[in-house]
Amino acid sequence: MPADYSMAIKSALDFVENRVAEDMQPEQVAKVIGFSLSHSRAVFSRVTGKTISRYIIGRKLSHAAFELVSTGRPVSDIAMDYGFASHDSFTRAFRRAFGEPPSRFRQQERSVGSMLITQGIYGPAVQSMREKVILMDSANIIDPSSSVLYGVPKVSYFSAECECTPFPSSLKACLGFIGQPVAYHHLMAITGAAFRLLWNTEYWDGGNVGILGIRPDVTQPLRRAMDAMGRDCTLLCKPEHPALLAGLEGESKAVKTGDKQAFVDLISREIDAGRPVIGFGIIGPPEACVITGYRDGGETLLGWNFFQDMPEYASGIEKEPCGYFVRQGWYEHPDTVVILALGERKDGPSDEKTLLIDTLTYALEIMETPRVYERAAGYAAYDAWADALLSESEFPAGAPLPLLMERLMCQIDGACMIGDRYQAHRFMQEQAALFPEAEAEMEKASQLFGEEALLALRMGEAIGGMRMGEKQAQALAKRETREEIARLIRQAKELDMQAATHVKQALRLLG
Repeated sequence: MPADYSMAIKSALDFVENRVAEDMQPEQVAKVIGFSLSHSRAVFSRVTGKTISRYIIGRKLSHAAFELVSTGRPVSDIAMDYGFASHDSFTRAFRRAFGEPPSRFRQQERSVGSMLITQGIYGPAVQSMREKVILMDSANIIDPSSSVLYGVPKVSYFSAECECTPFPSSLKACLGFIGQPVAYHHLMAITGAAFRLLWNTEYWDGGNVGILGIRPDVTQPLRRAMDAMGRDCTLLCKPEHPALLAGLEGESKAVKTGDKQAFVDLISREIDAGRPVIGFGIIGPPEACVITGYRDGGETLLGWNFFQDMPEYASGIEKEPCGYFVRQGWYEHPDTVVILALGERKDGPSDEKTLLIDTLTYALEIMETPRVYERAAGYAAYDAWADALLSESEFPAGAPLPLLMERLMCQIDGACMIGDRYQAHRFMQEQAALFPEAEAEMEKASQLFGEEALLALRMGEAIGGMRMGEKQAQALAKRETREEIARLIRQAKELDMQAATHVKQALRLLG
């Protein structure tokens, strides 16, 4: 095939993958190819073996299949998202493509992961079918400056999944894309995020909630998750962030520092292998995000970031039609601190019982550690949080709105950490069913964590909703509101301590 057709078809494939949820017509694809509609159809069919229309429908169905196995969204909603006129028309098309209706496909937990479509373009594909989608002689279309993984699940504070801790959510999205699905609550427990509470006793700190603050070895939550998933991960941090390397011991010595080129090399290696990368920073604060691609030899990154839709962080950020952020100057961003590459699968993860014992032991360490650097932690954090709210000097009469908004942000972050006990509740409940010898103790711990999580909702009710608004800030300024929240905080502490006693008993029974 002539080389000029190669680039034309590659551009068309990129166009389709980037807009797979849109109502695309062959005329649009022909415009990208650059020939008349009839000639574009002939060229596309000769190269790919499919008509433009059939190719578009096939890609829509592959993306829909990925959503079926990686989310709990209703089938009809997924069908509408990908432009099918009705549930029935979607079901018929899905059955023709994959041999069974979407509901059965979901029940069978069929494997859907990423596949190379053509040079520099990846997207979801049903793994058991392994349809050959590499469409052209790669020698004709090599572009080492660009590679994008399409179809990586979105991570966002505003998603229906209610995943508010960026690292476990980002890792879940990455693992699901490469065909290793894992539940959010499972990652929340393994990383320790489901059991954390931190409060800076020196100032009102918007970083209390960050996962890198859970343990003195700040990379421990990240490495624990990767070990549990059996991944040969690589952590690379910027040299100007020595705190990430301070006090590291054992395996964490494997954390390396690198300049921009080292970051680009690692990112491009992983993306070219079909694996998304997790970055901390890139846009907004140093929280986890998903890097799904690069362009311009790594000068530009694409992906999902929890802060990309917030106006205060949107300056200089562009968007792809599929929703990915497009970010230049990412390495120079002061809050870009570290990237985590998932790497290849190594030896399988620990057996379930060993992993459970290790996770529960780690959870207790987090719950009972009184301090991590400048922050009160565990039970001590409950007291520090309540004391800060009840300090009249922190809420002076006539306080300016920015000061109140700062305090409100920390209050909401604290409530979110309490709310994350719901993930501890789900994890303990799930594990109780697997280990009858400790079932009763884990069920009791699960119940207590669930009761504690509900207190976060009551904290939100006390201020008029869990939102960063003037109404909520002014409500927090009132002494009676803060007294009510402090009472709820101390109640949450009691529930957390009671849950810990049952976790300890479960560990004894697990042996």
